[in-house]
Amino acid sequence: MTGLPVGRCPNCGAAVSYFAWSCPNCHRRNLPNPVAATAAVVAVLVAGGLVVLGWQSFRSDQAPDPQAGAAPGAANPGGEKTDDYGWIVQAMADCDVAAKHKLDTLHFLIIPVTSTAVSLPGWSPRAIGEIGDAATLLHSSDTVIGLRNRALALYQKPLIFAVSDPTSKTVYKWKPSVGVAPLTTRDTDQPALTLGFEIPDTGKPIAWGPTINLTKGTCYWINPLILAAPRSG
Repeated sequence: MTGLPVGRCPNCGAAVSYFAWSCPNCHRRNLPNPVAATAAVVAVLVAGGLVVLGWQSFRSDQAPDPQAGAAPGAANPGGEKTDDYGWIVQAMADCDVAAKHKLDTLHFLIIPVTSTAVSLPGWSPRAIGEIGDAATLLHSSDTVIGLRNRALALYQKPLIFAVSDPTSKTVYKWKPSVGVAPLTTRDTDQPALTLGFEIPDTGKPIAWGPTINLTKGTCYWINPLILAAPRSG
């Protein structure tokens, strides 16, 4: 399985995953507070520049059982045409809070998107992982920038999120979800999981991507840019 790219802690310089909540060496937080990031996004948007959100990716807490269930999708209070997607940033913050209070539960927030025909000069999202030929994983900052500027749109077809234990090869799948979806599962103790997606619209099996190490008290924000085309006929 593909490994994840690794960055550097701005405090001590130690290697730290883009998906880690804090530096494993000095324990400094790796990503800014979502609420503070929201304020920065709004300020830049009002100034007329590109919308900027603090670096974000995933989070952790534990690992799933074979009957992992899906929570209801996050609400979109305004509809996509006039939405500034602040509700997604709030969903990220809510998932973080829930993960810290439920340490026996693994928390994911799935934010699937697709490209649109809108051109956004100066914006070039950097992939942080690949899910086979089905999707590219984006930073949460790039995802929100793309959504707010209409260069991206939420993927509105069923999507199945799956993870696999890299040691036992046991696969865990959630029920199909549409749009932004908080997903949880309990009573798991795997140190790492491999991420995957199944897109029913393509008729293809699960496409697998990077393996991430898990940390309790963290919500992983998964931002797949869906690439796979629907099956013909």
